[in-house]
Amino acid sequence: GNFCKCGYPKNQHIEGTQINTNEKWNYKKHTKELPTDAFGDIQFENMGKRGKYIRLSCDTDSETLYDLMTQHWHLKTPNLVISVTGGAKNFALKPRMRKIFSRLIYIAQSKGAWIFTGGTHYGLMKYIGEVVRDNTISRSSEENVVAIGIAAWGMISNRESLIRSGDKDGYHLAHYIMDDLKRDPLYCLDNNHTHLLLVDNGTHGHPTIEAKVRTQLEKYISERVIPESNYGGKIPIVCFAQGGGKETLKSVNVAIKSKIPCIVVEGSGRIADVIASLMEVEGTLTSSCVKESLLRYLPHTISRLSEEETESWIKWIKEVLENPHLLTVIKIEEAGDEIVSNAISFALYKGNTNEHDRDNWNGQLKLLLEWNQLDLASDEIFTNDRNWESADLQDVMFTALVKDRPKFVRLFLENGLNLRKFLTTEVLRELYTNNFSSLVFKNLQIAKNSYNDAPLTFVWKMVEDFRRGVKRDDKNSKDEMEIHLSDECPITRHPLQALFIWSVLQNKKELSKVIWEQTRGCTLAALGASKLLKSMAKVKNDINAAGESEELANEYETRAVELFTECYSSDEDLAEQLLTYSCEAWGGSNCLELAVEAKDQQFIAQPGVQNFLSKQWYGEISRDTKNWKIILCLFFFPLIGCGFISFRKKPVEKSKKLFLYYVSFFTSPFVVFSWNVIFYIAFLLLFAYVLLMDFQKEPTILEMILYVLVFILLCDEVRQWYMNGSKYFSDLWNVMDTLAIFYFIAGIVFRLHSSDESSWYSGRVIFCLDYIVFTLRLIHIFTVSRNLGPKIIMLQRMMIDVFFFLFLFAVWMVAFGVARQGILRKNEHRWEWIFRSVIYEPYLAMFGQYPDDVDGTTYNFDRCTFSGNESKPLCVELDANNQPRFPEWITIPLVCIYMLSTNILLVNLLVAMFGY
Repeated sequence: GNFCKCGYPKNQHIEGTQINTNEKWNYKKHTKELPTDAFGDIQFENMGKRGKYIRLSCDTDSETLYDLMTQHWHLKTPNLVISVTGGAKNFALKPRMRKIFSRLIYIAQSKGAWIFTGGTHYGLMKYIGEVVRDNTISRSSEENVVAIGIAAWGMISNRESLIRSGDKDGYHLAHYIMDDLKRDPLYCLDNNHTHLLLVDNGTHGHPTIEAKVRTQLEKYISERVIPESNYGGKIPIVCFAQGGGKETLKSVNVAIKSKIPCIVVEGSGRIADVIASLMEVEGTLTSSCVKESLLRYLPHTISRLSEEETESWIKWIKEVLENPHLLTVIKIEEAGDEIVSNAISFALYKGNTNEHDRDNWNGQLKLLLEWNQLDLASDEIFTNDRNWESADLQDVMFTALVKDRPKFVRLFLENGLNLRKFLTTEVLRELYTNNFSSLVFKNLQIAKNSYNDAPLTFVWKMVEDFRRGVKRDDKNSKDEMEIHLSDECPITRHPLQALFIWSVLQNKKELSKVIWEQTRGCTLAALGASKLLKSMAKVKNDINAAGESEELANEYETRAVELFTECYSSDEDLAEQLLTYSCEAWGGSNCLELAVEAKDQQFIAQPGVQNFLSKQWYGEISRDTKNWKIILCLFFFPLIGCGFISFRKKPVEKSKKLFLYYVSFFTSPFVVFSWNVIFYIAFLLLFAYVLLMDFQKEPTILEMILYVLVFILLCDEVRQWYMNGSKYFSDLWNVMDTLAIFYFIAGIVFRLHSSDESSWYSGRVIFCLDYIVFTLRLIHIFTVSRNLGPKIIMLQRMMIDVFFFLFLFAVWMVAFGVARQGILRKNEHRWEWIFRSVIYEPYLAMFGQYPDDVDGTTYNFDRCTFSGNESKPLCVELDANNQPRFPEWITIPLVCIYMLSTNILLVNLLVAMFGY
């Protein structure tokens, strides 16, 4: 008698309320709405979890509720809503079902989706919460899963702790205690849900009153038009049903009527299995067939229902199955990661199909593109009964590029999209500004400053021009930028190359391959990509990213090799022309220049490339001519016109035959190089003769000739510096040339002061040291030799490794030298003798010269000084008997250990070098 039909006792009603047991209770008549007194943040005790909650009326309109979540709770507009229903009772979750839920949560996390559940710590909602927790922890994503629980306020235990006391404005943190002991009919809130909507209609212990609010909210969200949506302008919503009973059936029924697609898990039991089994029925669905299925999967539930209630169930099921295109069934035993993703995308696709107006391909295509469902797009949209215009596919093409969907890009190209018409200046600017990584641009700038070559400089300037174009706010400046990009920038005349460079710089592996296949000059583009990627790999701080760039660079080099090999086997002349083909989109570089700058040795080593280089090397001289014949003709000119050597082309006019032969011979790069070698060797011989036999007080004629030759070398170095700019000093040999000439000039300055003997002698010493530098220059000259070149390059690389061994030698040598000097002698103040004792003598001992001052029996006092004034080493310290004081039992073993260790290091060095 003390309890009202609303479920609350009389003392919890407004004072003066009369309870009429004969009147039917209605919340609209028997309740009074007041501003909510329960909202804010909720903290679950002993769990450390926080979320947001609000108590709201069951009549709250969906627009207000949506604004609350997006504007006050600051939730991002969802890209997808997944409404999970079924299994509100307590049950044991099957492992495969947990796997499905795990994938569902992962999809929600990656797609920016909202998940709607019942919100209680019981049954299905509890397991959903646990999976949300596990995925949030394991993936440590900055974007947490948004799990929204919609529950009935009157069904929540301990709800009194959620009500604000006193001031109802401002921030409020409610401390909620989860009671594991279920107190029928109440449930605890789930601590893993991020947001809780608690629907109140004034009742206590009355379930499902939240269903209306949830249904209306889902319908409202599904009908909202979002211009920036990836699904054709609307937020997609999908109902996910497993198990369940009456309320699950009603939820699915309402969803289907609202044109919301549903996914049913076959094998999860109860009503889900009923719907799944009836989906396979062919022909007209009869009531008896539905009832038979209900009795098979829900025998205990159906047996307790009245005939009228059973008919209601049958009616609801029939209404659901009237729209089979909105139903998607997945089998629990087959459910894997891809199955769940495909099911959601397929359900959304079917839900987006308009039965009355099937020309909804744009929204469907955007949806399939978002979910990367290529097969579905090929089979359902790109059919033979439709002719596609290029303009139809431009929007989705841009999305496919930004989202890195190479298979879709290829599909659009195969179905009529004109890439050249699509790639306007505006499209390229959008790609290079809003869809281009700032880190990539920064690395590109670092690479450009580090290497400063033509392709990198050109690409960086192109990217910088595009990005600079959108930084101008006023319209006039933007129009000026448009003119600049359209008329002056070469890249706008090659939009395919610009798109290819955009994809390559961002390591879009498969996408760049699709675009590469559409470009003109594929070999040049592949070598350009290899150059860009290798340069970028060297400046990236991320080792994994650098490795990916290097790997992609090697792939493009391989493609260039395969393409050139195919061309060369078909037409040698055309393939050789391909090597010198240049494009302004790559800064005017040709294939050979890009391959050399990228150090694409695999490409350069191709027989076709080597044959072309050989032709260029010998000029008009036939490649079959022996080198010794050419060198002989350098000294005996008449042999050139006597048929001693052969040429590739025969002169048409016989009267000019001899003249043309001489021109062809002396303009051959090989001949020019040979003269250069002869000149340089003659220069070194003259230099050596002057130093050894003709270095007088005043410069002789031969020495003056030497000065002239060095001046010629200086002019050549100035020419190289002018041609190459700052790249000149990036070559170590150019640095050596500069130092050699600088030392020679310094030697001349000292040498011409012949009145000062010491200055004159210093000049000669500088010349001698400079001769070493000039002679070492021969190593670089002979790198072109087929026999010596590889060995010289190997030696250069080997010297880098030698420095590591020298470091080990230096450590051991200094350690031994200091210890030996400190044991033998006291207070040596002469730096030159300290250097000899600590560095020079241990260095000689390394190669077998045994030091004779560590053995007292053989020590010779005539070869040392006690005063330290003579040009002799300091004598060892003596004891009271005037005998060497040092302990031989330390010094002799120390020398033995030192010599043994250094010899082991030398042997290791030898082995390492032979194994290089």
